[in-house]
Amino acid sequence: MTKLEHEVELEVPVAAIWGALKDQNTILPKLIPHAIASIDVVEGEGAPGSTRIVKFGSGAPDGGHVKEKLVSIDVENHAIVSEEVEGGHLAQFGFTKWVQTLKLISTGENTSKLHFFAEYEGGSEESIAKSNEFTKQGVTGTFKALEQHAKSSA
Repeated sequence: MTKLEHEVELEVPVAAIWGALKDQNTILPKLIPHAIASIDVVEGEGAPGSTRIVKFGSGAPDGGHVKEKLVSIDVENHAIVSEEVEGGHLAQFGFTKWVQTLKLISTGENTSKLHFFAEYEGGSEESIAKSNEFTKQGVTGTFKALEQHAKSSA
């Protein structure tokens, strides 16, 4: 499988970002409506095996969405693994598999970083390059918005 790694430095502690992630289904459509219009859990209650549909906002292709299955949550190590099962990178970039890990790491008393890691299959050289750039921008934008939310909620 091909891999993509990306890190985002954050000026808030891990606990603040982790807390915001717990409410991301509600928070993200309010913080970044141009990127995410809505997030709806369609199966399960947020535990591994749960499935949700993320509908993209006006900044994404018309009708864009992704259906994600939650693979695992490691509360102690602040890590979440999910797999796209429909739409998203599969539809937009021609991938046949996309599994992503979000891991929060403390870098100081009031600082942290997100380590984003994705493994994927399929896609052309051109679509991989576009996907990598799109994904890095999206992950950075999302976590910077969560950072600002955490700062204003403190």
